[in-house]
Amino acid sequence: MLRRIGVTTLIYWCPLYLDYSAQLPIATTGVADQFGSAVHELIYRMLSGDHKGLFDTEEDLAWSVLLESFPGAVESSFTEQVVKEMLNMARAAKRFAENYNPSQFEVKFEYGFGSDDMLVIGIADALGENLVLDWKTGSFMAESHRQQVKIYATMLWRLGLLQLPATLGVVYLGKAGVEGSQAESNVFQFSEAEAVVVEDFVQQFLQQYSLGNRRPRISDHCSFCPYGRWCQKTVKDVQTNQALHELWRLQERAGLIQKQLAPGFTEGVHLTEDFVVEKKGSLYLKVRRKNGT
Repeated sequence: MLRRIGVTTLIYWCPLYLDYSAQLPIATTGVADQFGSAVHELIYRMLSGDHKGLFDTEEDLAWSVLLESFPGAVESSFTEQVVKEMLNMARAAKRFAENYNPSQFEVKFEYGFGSDDMLVIGIADALGENLVLDWKTGSFMAESHRQQVKIYATMLWRLGLLQLPATLGVVYLGKAGVEGSQAESNVFQFSEAEAVVVEDFVQQFLQQYSLGNRRPRISDHCSFCPYGRWCQKTVKDVQTNQALHELWRLQERAGLIQKQLAPGFTEGVHLTEDFVVEKKGSLYLKVRRKNGT
């Protein structure tokens, strides 16, 4: 049976996570996710013009989206604040988009990366001939967000929906929502040569999974993995065979780096297979390669 995997699931880079999620799908949607979905919907309607003629003001539109996203919500000082935050985020996204002129919004797509039994699915929040933008309703800039848009761009390129080189951007709306300020962003260029390496890594990762590799991949994601209670993470689990070792090397080349952490880390400087991690408490102060770069 053909299985569809979201890019946000894929970038855990954990074969055991993929295996567990196929056997026991978990709906992790909470209030934060509902709010994020509401903001994305509002941005889509404001940028695409989907609301034209239906609402007198953007505020009316925002109230409509809120009530759709949170059935049973009532007008109050609290929900007025929520609507204001949604509007601030959507307007910041709109101002940002005007600098890049995307032509399509919320573009859904899927690509198999050579797999016979799996499809990777994604949604580009804003898309142009040489542009991919992804909205984030938080303000924390994570490396996994760059990974996400790199994979989106690779898929869109192979599907003929994007020309490379392209401008990729992760746009953070968290501060704009609270302060009414401009969006923050992480914008970078992405080449065809980079896309080839990304595709090669994802293809080999899915191939290893199809061949029966179900080892856990220990990383920062483990701290909030919904399957953590059933995952017996041990030092033995971190050990990889030669095929997987080469795969993780390719991951490094693809720029899809995930910090590797062994269990039991507390404070100080800790060695991993490929990195030196300087950590104090729960804060990762610095990650560098063992060769000093």
